[in-house]
Order: sequence, then structure tokens, then C-alpha cells
Amino acid sequence: MESPALDPRWKVLYRVAAVAALVSELTILLGLVTYFIWPYAPGNQSTESIFLLLQTNILGGLISLDLFLLLSNLFGVMLFLGLYASLRSVNESYALIALVMGLIAIILLVPARPIIELLSLSRLYVSATTEAARSQYLAAGDALLALFDGMGWFMNTLLGALSLLTSSLLMLRSRLFTKSTAYVGIVTNLAVCGFFIPVLGKLLLFLSLPGYIIWYFQLARKFFQMARSA
Repeated sequence: MESPALDPRWKVLYRVAAVAALVSELTILLGLVTYFIWPYAPGNQSTESIFLLLQTNILGGLISLDLFLLLSNLFGVMLFLGLYASLRSVNESYALIALVMGLIAIILLVPARPIIELLSLSRLYVSATTEAARSQYLAAGDALLALFDGMGWFMNTLLGALSLLTSSLLMLRSRLFTKSTAYVGIVTNLAVCGFFIPVLGKLLLFLSLPGYIIWYFQLARKFFQMARSA
């Protein structure tokens, strides 16, 4: 009997998931390179400095506000769907749980990265003619920047890692994915699950990046193969 994972109805989804994996890998690489030019700003720079950067260098300002993380998560929708389609034949219950956790994680990140709102406030700030108006826009900016490391980001990181960890564990029982792909996913996402540990958590997040670069390439290659087989 034909494996559900190779059902031709999923062919387009596999191909889109492969592209999403490559885009996620690209955002990590670009994020690493640009971090040394425009480092993460919320909590590290004043609201006024962020507003001015957004107006003098919009690309640099957006990157410093975690633009690449937001883009990676948005493309992650297709990746989560592709993982569900390919792993549901192993255990549909766990595959569905992983999918739901992943989608919730993405939804939570969007309000936790109010980049467009900050860009709009920065324009109002530089065009303000009174000190009272500028203070008002700075206060609004402070409130938005507080969201960047708040509960939305916390749950996004935790649920996203748990979702991908669950999918990686299912890969161990799947004939479609190699054991190396499963183990890279397990180790990488286990590291991310410890992100909340004081001091060590940030180091684990940084160390997980090479793992994701390898893993997303493995996933992209496999999804392209599955699309051709379907």
C-alpha cells in the first residue's frame, strides 16, 4: 500500500516546505552576518536611538528589531505543515500536536514583534514639533519595545522548539527521514528548550544556530526528494 507521505496530493506542499526550509536557513545566515552591523536593539539601545536609526537607515533599523526572526517564523507555517504531512503516517496524534504548537508559536510572535508600529512611531517622532509630542511617542515606543522579550516571545521560543523536537522524535520512526536528520533536530531543539536558563540560555540559543543551518538544509533536500517521488 502506498505510503500516505508520498500521496501526490501533498506534492506542492512538500515543494513549498522545502523552499520554506531554505528561506529559514537563509534568514539565519543573514541574521548572523548583519548582527555585527546592526545588533539586536530592544533592551540594548534607547527608544530614541532606535527611532533615529529607523529614519536614517530603515533596513538596519528593521534588522535590529529582529526582522529576520519574524520572516523565518512566517515562512515556518509552510514548514510545520510539511512536517505534519510527512510524519502523520508515523503517529498522526503527535504530528497534529506538533503542528498546532508550531502554528500557535508563530501567532504569538507577530504581536511580540511590532516592527511596523515602531516604524510608524519613529516617523511621528522625528516630525513632532513639540517636546510633549516627542515624549508621548517615546513612551509609546517604550511600551512596544517591552513586548520584544515578553511572554509572547517566551512562548514562541518554547512552543516552537517543542513542536520541532516532537517532529524530530517522530523522524526516528519514519522511513522518509534519515536518522542523522532526526538526531540533528533533536539535539538542536533540545538546546533551544533551555533558552530560559539564566546566562546559559543565551549561549544555548547561539549554539543552536549551526544546528538549524544543518537541519534546514537536510529538511529542504528531503522535501524536494519527496516532491519528486510524489
